[in-house]
Amino acid sequence: MKMSSRTVRHLAAVMGCAFVFGAAALAVENPTRAIPSGEKQKISGVIQGRDGENMRVRTEDNSVVVVDLTDQTKVEMKKGLFHLSHKKMDVTSLVPGLRVEANGEGNAQGQLVASKVVFDPTSYKASRAIDTRVSPIEAKTNQLETKQGQLENRAGQLENKTGELTTKTGQLADQQKQDEQTVGQVKSSADQANQGVSTVNNRVSTLDDYDQKFAATVYFKVNSAKLSDEAQKDLDDLVQKSKDLKGYMIEVAGFTDTTGSQALNEALSEKRADAVVRYLQMNDVPLRRILAPAGLGESHSVADNHTSSGRKLNRRVEVKVLINKALEGPTSAMNPQTTPPAPAASESH
Repeated sequence: MKMSSRTVRHLAAVMGCAFVFGAAALAVENPTRAIPSGEKQKISGVIQGRDGENMRVRTEDNSVVVVDLTDQTKVEMKKGLFHLSHKKMDVTSLVPGLRVEANGEGNAQGQLVASKVVFDPTSYKASRAIDTRVSPIEAKTNQLETKQGQLENRAGQLENKTGELTTKTGQLADQQKQDEQTVGQVKSSADQANQGVSTVNNRVSTLDDYDQKFAATVYFKVNSAKLSDEAQKDLDDLVQKSKDLKGYMIEVAGFTDTTGSQALNEALSEKRADAVVRYLQMNDVPLRRILAPAGLGESHSVADNHTSSGRKLNRRVEVKVLINKALEGPTSAMNPQTTPPAPAASESH
């Protein structure tokens, strides 16, 4: 039986959509690039995210290289008008959004084992200004989410077209079976395209998508950056809970009340954050596990600075243990711990 011209047009439209979905699926393949084992290379690009010793860097050719940070990795910041000299920095300086140059050698996992990582101060200042918080990848994730929305919209259009084709009357059984088979193939292609986008989108967007696993808040006396016995105990408990975690990072942020000048408060909050970092190091927490400690001064107050009890709550350092969702897996249940109770309301001097 000959097919009608209208039916032929429908089938041609459906097959065209199937081609679009196939092309879309190929366009979002994982761009991760492996470094050959034993091969020395130098890469430059922007840090997408970190999970403990591993740092993902998106290079100039839009591929992603996993950089392995070790205790022997040297971290330096360029200095001077022409950036001819370098200043030694801690590995905690390597924050997401920072533009870096990494020298090293490939390992068996295709990672670049970094011997040296260098960055410029302009890039570092811009990255710290974001709020020194772990944040998801911005542009690439948005592009993939937009692409996924387009594919889902196309899938809806194909389903509507399927309904039109299957409700056609007056066609012979053989012709109807051919139409249904073609539509089934197109839906399968659409599902595969959506699955491809979903898989890649999840893999990329969760690089910097962290969940809070544990948290502790420690408090300080007026104009002091010394850890109290109670604060040390809270930090000890936090370290003990984190020992069995894989790929965790620790975020440290210091704060003050509004007493005194803004400049002095920023410096004091930095000292408080540094005191916590030093104590964590003394408890065998590797420095590479700690995100750049931030002193945020009198910002982000949690209580009224016009009262003694409120100011006491604001003189604090917040410590959070973060886990990359990609490492935890889709079936892991995250149960963030609550912040320890606030100290008593009486003012300490």
